[in-house]
Order: sequence, then C-alpha cells, then structure tokens
Amino acid sequence: MKKKLNVSLTATAALLALAGIAQAAPAELNIFGASAQYLYWNAQAQNFAQSQLGCTATAPVNNGGKHGFVAATNCTSTLVPVNAATGKRDLDIRYSGIASAEGPLSVDKKAPLDAALAAGCNVANGERQMYASGTTTVCKQVHIGTSDVAGESLTQLSTGEIFGPMGGGSFSATLTGVDTSNLTPFNTVVVPFGFFVNQAVTAKTCTAGLTGNYCTDNAQCETAPGAANGVCGAAAPITNISREEVSLIFSGYVADWSDLGAYYTAKPAIACLRHAGSGTHSAFDLTVMNSAWGANTITEEIPGMIYFNQGSTDEMKCVNGNTTATPSGSLIGAIGYADADQAIGVSGKSQNVRQLKYNGVYPTRAAIRNGQYDFYTNAWLYTNPANDPSVNALAEVLVTFAQQPENVPASKANYWAAVAEMKYNRGADIAYPVFSGASAPQLP
Repeated sequence: MKKKLNVSLTATAALLALAGIAQAAPAELNIFGASAQYLYWNAQAQNFAQSQLGCTATAPVNNGGKHGFVAATNCTSTLVPVNAATGKRDLDIRYSGIASAEGPLSVDKKAPLDAALAAGCNVANGERQMYASGTTTVCKQVHIGTSDVAGESLTQLSTGEIFGPMGGGSFSATLTGVDTSNLTPFNTVVVPFGFFVNQAVTAKTCTAGLTGNYCTDNAQCETAPGAANGVCGAAAPITNISREEVSLIFSGYVADWSDLGAYYTAKPAIACLRHAGSGTHSAFDLTVMNSAWGANTITEEIPGMIYFNQGSTDEMKCVNGNTTATPSGSLIGAIGYADADQAIGVSGKSQNVRQLKYNGVYPTRAAIRNGQYDFYTNAWLYTNPANDPSVNALAEVLVTFAQQPENVPASKANYWAAVAEMKYNRGADIAYPVFSGASAPQLP
C-alpha cells in the first residue's frame, strides 16, 4: 500500500503562493465516495478544522446519512485562502458517502455509476451532488475521492433494486476495476467491517457446560459423556456467525436458518448486500467470500431472499426489516454486513438490528491491529494532481492528520484504527494479514 506522511514541498510552495489570493466565498474541501468513510469524516471534520487549521468550526450537519457539512471560520492557518467577503480565512468541508467506486471516479472527472449522483453537474470538472449547507444538495467539485479498497479491487457485479426491499428502481453494475493511475493515492485509516442480524434470528445455545455452543438438548452441552452438567437454553438471538455460515448464506445455498442446523429457529434466511461499486461489498467479496478458496458471492436479487442496497444506511434498513409496506422495520430472518461502527447507531436501541461476532470475535480496533480479526481493509483517499495545488495541499494535511492513532475521533475509537498502529496488516486487499510492525504502536 502507498502511504504519504508529509505535505509535499511542491504542493506547499504552490499553496503559499496562492494563499494570499482572496476568494469571493469560503474555500472548500469536498470529500466524496465510500459510505463507511462518511461516518468517519462526520466525526472527524470538525476536529480536523479546529486542531490542524486553527478554525472555529460548527458541529456537523447531516442529510439522510449520505451527506455532511462543516463550516469553519476564522482559521489561523495560511493553508486556508482568504475569503474576500469576510476578509478572514474560512473553509467549508463537505463529505458524501455513496459507494467506494464513486470516489476515484469523481476525482478523476469520470461519469458516476449512478447518473443521479451528478444530475445537472459538470462531470468533466469532477462535480457531484453534495450538501450545500442547509437542506439541499448542489453541484460541487470533488477534491478527495474515498474508497474502502483500492479502485482496482472493485471487480464485482450486481443486479436488483437500488434500495433493496425499499425499491427505488432497478440498478445494475458490472465493474472490472476502477483505474486510478492518474490519481495520487493515500492510506489513512483501517476500516473494520462486521455482520449485523435481525434479532428475530434465534438459536438454542448451551447455558452451562459447553457454554455458548449450539444445541438441541442438554446432552450436547455436557463437558464429558454422562457428566450431566450441560444445560441447553431456550432459543435466543444469535451472537456469532462463522465464515462457513456466511459463505453458505451469501452464495445463496441457505433458504432457511434451520438449514444450518436444527438448533436455529426455522425462519426464511434473507441476505442483505451492497451493490457492486461498494468498497464494503468488495471487501466482503475479497476477504470473506474469496472465491479462490471460498464461495461465489451471489450477484442477482431474489425477492424475499436476496437484496442489494446502494449505501450502508440502506443495507441496515434491509437488515432491520424495512420494506415499502413496513418502512419502520419488522422481525425477519435478515443478515447483512457493514462498517463495524454502524453498531454505535443500532446496538442496544429499539431497532431490530444487532451486531454479531465473526468467528467468535467482535470487530474492534484492538482486534484488527493485533491479528485477531481479518474482515477489514485499508481506506484509500485519492487526489488529482491536475487540480488546484492549494486544495491538494490541504488534502495532504488531512491525510497526515488521519494517519496518526491519537487523531482517531473518540466516537470511533473502539473500531477504526490508524495505519501507523497496525501490528499486522494486509499488503493488498486480497492478501491475508501478515506481521508489518507498527510505526506508532498502541496498547493493548
């Protein structure tokens, strides 16, 4: 993977030459792409503006879980050009999370997979629909394209409704990789993903003896034959999913949860996936399913069994049991995958969604950096060297900031890791983690 730790001298010199040029509006830093990184930058943008640029920054304003905006004023850093209207250094930070492929496509000034993302915009200038600052979206040039995997790893396909069980019209995508050779790549943070299930999925487990083991009677919970210390409890929401079970479900071989064993309560199995172009979906396909030694990820929607969804928020609605008839959710046998910090918004609340362990481990920051959990990728940020050097210099400062463990926002501190703290890591999206050594080791 490629890492850049310092602002380039060329970009900085160009920036300083331009810093004194007054602008008629606040300067802008527009981030577009991965839906997982939307949540990250929603938590990080205000902190970045205040701590690195000396600004007074507003709390993030959000629009439907896809667009965000932070206004930064009175910045002390000369990296922020002067706003002619105020005579001060002001900066608007925008970030939109749709799908990973849209990040490098936008900053490389290419057409989006979904034309609605650039409706009325100048695609040749890299524009996309982003948050204005109130309740509407406007066309803005993208300065940083985000992806949860390298653009070239986006090689999946899917066909179905754009919002899965919520409809939205048909959508089909076939990707053979997104060429990023014209762009400058950076790795900043490590994105852990996890599995989420509707609480209606239940199974019987041992409550004594072989505690936690699936069972159908007490004898299956005994620590030794005739020990009579085993207790098979009543069916309860499941807490763990194995890689083999995931492979069977998401390749379309499991129609009912009881197909995985009689200890599961019989209920139709519903797989909620992301559409092709999603970095989360690519990470799932490459690191979990991995057809080279696993199973093929299903590619076509089957109503009542398989659904594809545009964004992480849409997929979580699918797991929650949302449909056009039941928009607030229902108790169904649904399971899906998403960035692990989605758990902050669902666990312990009234929704039907619950986070699962994967192979017995939760997707925590300590688990991924210490070699216990392997469903993660290194996040990618792309800039275009042909764009305004002053904006690219701001982007490099943001990259350097995000690469350090101490700058992971508090709200994400149990999930996301900085690249500098990874004791074990992947050399490529499809590679298995190996010892890499942390340049900024953390405990535990």
